[in-house]
Amino acid sequence: MNDLASLWRFTRIRLAQATEGLNEVQLNWRMFEGAHSIAEYLYHVAGAELYWAHHLGDWQPVNEFEAGVLACCTDSFLNEKPFPLAPSLCNARDVARTLSFSYEILAPIIESPTPEQLAKPLRSPIGDAITGREGLIRVAQHAAYHTGQIWLMRMHPEFPKG
Repeated sequence: MNDLASLWRFTRIRLAQATEGLNEVQLNWRMFEGAHSIAEYLYHVAGAELYWAHHLGDWQPVNEFEAGVLACCTDSFLNEKPFPLAPSLCNARDVARTLSFSYEILAPIIESPTPEQLAKPLRSPIGDAITGREGLIRVAQHAAYHTGQIWLMRMHPEFPKG
């Protein structure tokens, strides 16, 4: 396994540890009005993974839900659009299923990228011009960034008790 895939797997393990056992109230708690919930962060991580699978592989959303998850990469995180998924989908079962799906879709690309994928010129979700290799570097560490935010939320004195 290459270093990027190892890093990505490690960050996903840490993300799973940060969210293990959270209930619906905890997944949807917000530190303040307008802040993202843990469930939204998790969909955002899945959306970013699908973004790179879409641009570096041949993955295409096949239904409205998958298109909504893909939009979670940017909508309400990197732009002013509202969060693209219904609140009813922000539950432990649907979030876990989606993270598993995005993991399975991205794994073959990040584990064995082709030279063409690594060299492919792309636009990142934030709009800068990068290569596929740079995109894989970003997605490999992306879950770690949000894992830290989730732990900070969980340590907040007003975070709901299990």
